[in-house]
Amino acid sequence: MKKTLYIILAGFALMAGLSACEEKPAEPIDTVELRYRANDKYELDAISPQAFTIVVKSTKPWTVQSKHPDWCIISEEEGEAQPEELVHVGKGENTNIKVQYYDNTDLDDRTDQIVIASDGFVGKTVMVYQKGTAFLRVPEDEQALMLDKSGGEVSFSVISNQPWSTKVIEGEWITIANGATGEKNGTVTLSAPDNTGEMRYGAVAVYDRNGEERAIIRLTQDGVLLDPEALEVRAGYDQESSSLLVSSNTKWTAAKGSSADTWFEILNPDGHDGDGTLNLKFQDNSAGSSLRIGSITISSVSANESDPKVQKTIIVKQAYPIAPERHIVDNAEIGLWKSDWDNAPVYTSGVGALFEARCRLNRSSMPFGTYTFHWKDLSLGSGEGLRVRHWFCFSEGCELKADIRPADGKIGYEFNAAGDGNKPTVSSFTDLDFSQPVDITYKFDPSGATYCHVTYLVNGVEAGSFDTSESLLRTVTWGADINMYIGADKTGSAVLEWYEYTKPIDWGE
Repeated sequence: MKKTLYIILAGFALMAGLSACEEKPAEPIDTVELRYRANDKYELDAISPQAFTIVVKSTKPWTVQSKHPDWCIISEEEGEAQPEELVHVGKGENTNIKVQYYDNTDLDDRTDQIVIASDGFVGKTVMVYQKGTAFLRVPEDEQALMLDKSGGEVSFSVISNQPWSTKVIEGEWITIANGATGEKNGTVTLSAPDNTGEMRYGAVAVYDRNGEERAIIRLTQDGVLLDPEALEVRAGYDQESSSLLVSSNTKWTAAKGSSADTWFEILNPDGHDGDGTLNLKFQDNSAGSSLRIGSITISSVSANESDPKVQKTIIVKQAYPIAPERHIVDNAEIGLWKSDWDNAPVYTSGVGALFEARCRLNRSSMPFGTYTFHWKDLSLGSGEGLRVRHWFCFSEGCELKADIRPADGKIGYEFNAAGDGNKPTVSSFTDLDFSQPVDITYKFDPSGATYCHVTYLVNGVEAGSFDTSESLLRTVTWGADINMYIGADKTGSAVLEWYEYTKPIDWGE
């Protein structure tokens, strides 16, 4: 960092009297131009710290001084002035000052200040932080420990040259049998009683002499494992069945939360031992107008009556049909979109909107759900031929694109990912008669906590699907606004008669 400090000292003459006074000549203005190159701070190792250099020159005598000269060596602590006419234009002789610190053999870190000044005025204060020799660590392979279901003891090592302490921060069932406090190298022993319930987890923290956390030891005690792959099952309104994987190391059963929930059935409630699959059957909900909600409780079967049971509750939901909203692409609908290419679509009553080559509409803030576009009267044109294009765009450049390409006999799917993210692969759809209308569908459903399951359909037939994630189209998240483009490119023309939007199911989250 190169800086210049200008310091101006002005003396003012006072009037000697109130009348007929004689004006004294003005005193000369004194200035200091101090230039230096030094970092704001330096961080040094405790042992064999690396030296650093400060560069200084000034129009007045200068000093570079440490607040702790007993453990800091400065090669030149003062220097002579350089001619003002040289310093002012960046010339003149620089002084390179080497700063070297002694080893810090104390446990604690230490701090110093180096003050750069000229003619009594401070230009910069440099902070220096030097580490102490204190260390404390736990071997990496001892930071995750296991205990048998029957309980017992387990230990880990503390490698240190200072006093330390330990404390249970998670898991009241853990006891520190030995090593609640220690100094230098030592061993900590943990104990736990017999675990008659579910597999459980705890943690122990290790603190240094100043009470700062330096390591966390994770402890897992074996127990009953009863872990469904999901705690919520969602079924479509016309879905007939579903299955749910359950990971377990014991016998278990399943039961409905309420016998009044007659709309679904557990096909195999009993006889499970270890990992298994729970099979469900649903009644049709085509006539329904609201979400069906029920529950299932899975319970471990204990060897002893006195042992506690491990239970998990699974919520079961079934959707209801939602009628799509059909939008005729007439002049009123076109007016809700922005025409952003060479040509605008032309609407003919009873026919639809004609999209000729280089004709595109754009609309932002479109909601999530299912979109179906009904294209007809596809005219190839010449050369490369017609391309009917759809873009669903999201932030950071994520794009989902589908192109109807009659000349190539297919519908193709392409993607742009955010940054260095991954892209899905969806094969082209080729089973088409382009002399007939084509319905192309984008279907968005929630997936996981924030992402989406995307399904493509052509004339009602699935063409492909994928789930977005942190690594795959990461900004395609449930509820994000869609910036949508539809249009015709290259040559030829096509008619968009209507599109339909179906709201997503509100699963009551």
